[in-house]
Amino acid sequence: MMHAASAHVRNPRGADRAVRLFGPVPMMNSFPLLVLCCCAAPLWAAAQDPKPPVAAPVIAADGYTEGFGRATNYRTALAQALEDAVGKAKGIAVARGPGVRSRLSVVSGWSDDVPNGWFDGESDQEREWVQQQIQGFVQRYEVSKKDKANDGQWEVTVRAMVAMHDGREPVLVIALAGNELGKWQLERSEEGAQGGAFARDGGDYRGPHLRENLLRSGAVKVLAGSGGVKVADGSAPGEREKQGRQLVASHRVIVNWEPMQLQSVVEKPNKARPTAGPRPEWLVAGLVQVQVKVVDLVQDIEVFERPITIALDVPPGTGLDRRDAFVVKLADQANAAVAEQVFFALRPPVVLRKWPGEGGADWFVEVRMSRRVATGYDAFALGNPGSLASPDWQRLGTAALVGGTDDSCTFRLLEADAQSRIEAEFTEVRPVRK
Repeated sequence: MMHAASAHVRNPRGADRAVRLFGPVPMMNSFPLLVLCCCAAPLWAAAQDPKPPVAAPVIAADGYTEGFGRATNYRTALAQALEDAVGKAKGIAVARGPGVRSRLSVVSGWSDDVPNGWFDGESDQEREWVQQQIQGFVQRYEVSKKDKANDGQWEVTVRAMVAMHDGREPVLVIALAGNELGKWQLERSEEGAQGGAFARDGGDYRGPHLRENLLRSGAVKVLAGSGGVKVADGSAPGEREKQGRQLVASHRVIVNWEPMQLQSVVEKPNKARPTAGPRPEWLVAGLVQVQVKVVDLVQDIEVFERPITIALDVPPGTGLDRRDAFVVKLADQANAAVAEQVFFALRPPVVLRKWPGEGGADWFVEVRMSRRVATGYDAFALGNPGSLASPDWQRLGTAALVGGTDDSCTFRLLEADAQSRIEAEFTEVRPVRK
């Protein structure tokens, strides 16, 4: 039996605030969703961003940027050269961000559907496959020079036309596995009675799922599992080789949901006023448990694995007739909370750099978090992830959003002494509730 006290169990980072960015996704018969973030952004976007200047983009007159890579094998050197070109054109923060890194890791190391002999710098099939993997941030590229040095290292130079239409970091491509949140169970107990539930009920939830929540971030693509490119019979040999070719996922997200658990209480019989009709019944608790795992497919390592419990407070006096609406609300909160956990596991909101403001009274940090994500939250905490000594989050202080772009945001530290403990690419700025 699920006790009412269970309703106070919370996802450590909270589910409510995540709904603003990652959910709820409206039902198909609801009014169209109005995206409010763009309306709210001017309230702070106009504020002066005190970020120090960065190097100007290195782009030739013909629109191409040259990149160089050196590694023990040709594919890794090619990936490094592409990263170098992106860094020169759009900045090191973008080039080393999760979006670019995840796609280039596929170029460097993916082998499941890559035929032998492709990677020689000259094969058309190689160029087409690589171009498919990096399409979001490199419009086209060519290998201008490749050589094997005397020490056995490959050296590769590329000319790449880096996409400059906006500052948005490339999206992550994931494969989504597991089950969908689709069941609910209700335990019915009598008020003041001992011995647990006297009846149980259950049903199906039909509504938006986690996939839609992740897509709403604007930074994640989910593979459809359609089997890749379809080539018609009678196509030329070069075209037939493309059969089944598809965008490769860099990560697999495995989500296994338990049924949503609801609890209701039926009013105890009133001997002074007996009635033959149904007695009042109220919902008193609701929660759902889920196991989430994120795997880096290229490196074959686990990035994140955690059980999560999402509970929803039930206002006193909520009648059982509100059950269906409550199920939808709990599902929305749960999908939003899991989407948030997955998103920040794939894109940790790490500090890229820190600097003092004018006069040294204030300190600022640049964080790998897009403006679109940041505007979905009210407040932010600064801290370091766990260590060997302690797995717990080490809170350093709080931060206020100053401004941002599509790939990073600037925050002002509200406790200046926290700056001494900030480490680039390690310290995180996490969104929290006020």
